[in-house]
Amino acid sequence: MNKYCKPLLLMIITVSVIVAGCSNSTAKNSGDTKDKENEEQTLQVSAAASLTDVTKDLEQAFEKQHKGVDVSFNYGGSGALRQQIEKGAPADVLMSANTKDVDALTKQKKAHHTYNYAKNKLILIGGDKEKYHQVSDLQQGDKLALGEVKSVPAGKYAEQYLKDQGLYHKVQGHIVYAKDVRQVLNYVDKGNAQLGYVYKTDLYQNQKNGNDKVKEIDDAQLKKPIIYKAATTSNKKMAKEWVDFLKTNKAKSILKKYKFEA
Repeated sequence: MNKYCKPLLLMIITVSVIVAGCSNSTAKNSGDTKDKENEEQTLQVSAAASLTDVTKDLEQAFEKQHKGVDVSFNYGGSGALRQQIEKGAPADVLMSANTKDVDALTKQKKAHHTYNYAKNKLILIGGDKEKYHQVSDLQQGDKLALGEVKSVPAGKYAEQYLKDQGLYHKVQGHIVYAKDVRQVLNYVDKGNAQLGYVYKTDLYQNQKNGNDKVKEIDDAQLKKPIIYKAATTSNKKMAKEWVDFLKTNKAKSILKKYKFEA
């Protein structure tokens, strides 16, 4: 090999390495961009258990307006959901059954773009064959089902109502606690509790699903309305778009369909 070939060969090898490096870098950047886009197209909503049915319709309407978006839900008591978010659990939106838990996250700067999206009512329910007219009719051995006070807003509302009415100490020995309002319904439905406090929307959906074993006995007249509040809990653009969607007439009509006030 003559003296001119060696430098030329070295130059060719050097250029090839640089081009390959650029190609790999471009591919990597392209992959990173694609991963980010895919992440932006997913939305994780933490929602109160009382929203289990209505959110399915909200999801369908939202996804029609936002093609390619995949919305998934994590249901539970609002307080439990807040605690999950505080501990770093993945969530883009919190749809609470109260204002307290969203406000707590807002103070910690873990929630933004808050919106009061619905109202609900608390009612006393019982089995269809029960003869009770009010919670004070409970007999020895009877059970009154409430959501866990620390994590389920409906349970907290019920406890406060009973205290305001001067009934709490009388019925305290009858109380059994449930992880959410759906479990309260189940307790009454199965006869594990004679009475229970749930949201009006829960009973409506239960009856809509063909279950007529549970009936409304009394309407709890609370001193303050039950307000449902939502907020973004991540920086995703899609999270804010979900909260904005809750403000639309379409979302409000769906909430009203399920007997929420919106």
